[in-house]
Amino acid sequence: MQIADLQQRVLELTRGIEHPRVGAALALAEECGEVMRCVLDGEYYGKAIHESLADEVGDVLIALVELCDRYGIALQDSAHLAVKKLERKTPVWREELGERLQMLRARMDGPLEESGQSED
Repeated sequence: MQIADLQQRVLELTRGIEHPRVGAALALAEECGEVMRCVLDGEYYGKAIHESLADEVGDVLIALVELCDRYGIALQDSAHLAVKKLERKTPVWREELGERLQMLRARMDGPLEESGQSED
């Protein structure tokens, strides 16, 4: 599904039951909190989270779509601009942070199965 199609479909499904603008922002924050709860459950408590994390990430996406709609922002345009910005910034980040982040990933990220994140 294309981003613009997703935004249109969410708009169609939620017509008449949209949050006020501030409510849409708060709903996005709430859904982000639920993603963080999944990460906490997996990384610290060893729970299997793959399915619940995927579900919550979907909820974040829908909440983001609603927020964009409430403020008249085309999410597809925002995504395009974000990628362009990322193209400019990543060479600098790679130079400044690449080695450190690689070391941190090696130290902090174990295999998903070992941290309880596999639901097999």
